[in-house]
Amino acid sequence: MKILAIAYGHFPKVFKLYSRFQPDVGHLKVVLDDVPSDGFDQADFVATYRQLATFFPSITEHSCCEEWESAPLFIREEQGVSIKRVGESADVAHLIEHVIVDMQVNIGGMQRCSGLTCGWRDPENRFDLFVECIDSRIGLFAAQFAVYLVSRMLSKRKLSGRYKFVLQLAKYFTENPEAHTNARALSTELNWSVGNAEMAMSRLHKFGFFHATS
Repeated sequence: MKILAIAYGHFPKVFKLYSRFQPDVGHLKVVLDDVPSDGFDQADFVATYRQLATFFPSITEHSCCEEWESAPLFIREEQGVSIKRVGESADVAHLIEHVIVDMQVNIGGMQRCSGLTCGWRDPENRFDLFVECIDSRIGLFAAQFAVYLVSRMLSKRKLSGRYKFVLQLAKYFTENPEAHTNARALSTELNWSVGNAEMAMSRLHKFGFFHATS
């Protein structure tokens, strides 16, 4: 799985595709090449969703595909699962979209956030994700970390619980912008081990959380 481009701005054409987008809010656009596949079978999709929900509990409260329920997209709804699937490679990109949305709300503090996954005709495994965004720096981090987590989940089948420290630290810095960035000081402030603080800091740097934006 590979991110080809990330852009932040206003993309007027997307409002024709999804009426719930807020007219005064910018969008993060992520161009993504997915691993070619036929999508998830029911058991794999539900297992992946449940694992995501341990990292992003509020994902269970997401609404999904409400404007498309009468369209001939063969959308599948699983009991107890808030994210719908179509049984194609779009399912992976769609999961990533929802993870980005969740991080925008829980790390970025957005009161409302919507997203849309658009597939290319050629190549069929390429997707444009549009997610509402008010802070391009957090959007950049959310996109890169979401792709990383879902990729790891697909290859390893299980994510290390230590990644929760990355999410917690991103939220901590967002709420406390003057906080120390020294891992040892952070470990004392947060009552973490130095190793967990160092790991979380390294992931925040790797995935662009501290990237300067103009």
